[in-house]
Amino acid sequence: MPPAPGVLCIPAFREADRLPAFLDELVTALAPAPYPIHIQIVDDGSPAAERERLFSALISRVSGACTLPPPLALPANTRKGGAILAGWRAHPDAAWFAFVDADGAVPAREVRRLLDAATAVLEHPCAWFAVRSPGPTVRRDVLRALAGKVFSTLAGHIAGRALTDIQCGLKFVPAAAWRAIEPEFQGSGLCFDAELLGRIGRLTWAVEEFPIAWQEKTGGSVRLWPDAPRMLFELARLHRMLSPLSRPTP
Repeated sequence: MPPAPGVLCIPAFREADRLPAFLDELVTALAPAPYPIHIQIVDDGSPAAERERLFSALISRVSGACTLPPPLALPANTRKGGAILAGWRAHPDAAWFAFVDADGAVPAREVRRLLDAATAVLEHPCAWFAVRSPGPTVRRDVLRALAGKVFSTLAGHIAGRALTDIQCGLKFVPAAAWRAIEPEFQGSGLCFDAELLGRIGRLTWAVEEFPIAWQEKTGGSVRLWPDAPRMLFELARLHRMLSPLSRPTP
C-alpha cells in the first residue's frame, strides 16, 4: 500500500504576482522526492479579482511526487493562521503537515532539504522549525531583523520554549503531533507559529531548529506599522490562551 501523502500548505494573500513562479520552483524541486506531497494553496481572503488572477495561473500539476489539489478560498483575511488551518484540515489523513510562505523567501531547494530531513525520521516525536541563521546565505533588512528578534523572544517566553527564530516561514509537524493539538488549535493570525510552538511543547515533543538560506522579498502584505502593534496584541491573547495549560516537565 503506498504511503499517505504529506501536505505542504501555502497561505496566500494578494500573491498573484509572486506565487506562480515560486510554485513552479517548488514542483521542480519536490517532484523527485521519495515521498508523496499535496501542495495545497489557500487564498487568505484576497479581493475577488486578485484571487481569480491567482487561480487562473495555477494550472493543476501532477509531477512526480507532487500533486496540486484545487486551491481553497477563504471569505475573509485571517492573517495567515486561518489559511494554514484550512489547508491542513482539508487533508485529515495526511502523513505530515507543513507550510511555507508564498513569497519565495525560503528557496524551493531549502523546502526540499527540510522535508527530506524530517520525513527520514517521521516516527520520532519531533517537529521541525526552519530558522534564518545569521550568515551570507540570509539577507534581511536590519530593522525588520531586530523587530523579529524581539518578537521571537516574547513569543518564546509565552510559548514556554525559546527558539532563535519563531517567524521563519517554513514549519513541519508529524501527523501524530498535529492530531493531538488540532482540536484546541485557534490559528492565532500572525502568531500561528508561536501557538504551534507552545502547543507542541506541551506535548513534550522535541522541536528541531533547521538552519536555512533565506532572502527578504519585497511586495509583502506585512508591515512594521501597523502590524507590529497588532502582533503584540495577538501575543497577549495567545498568552491568555496558553497560560492555563500545563507546562512541559523540564
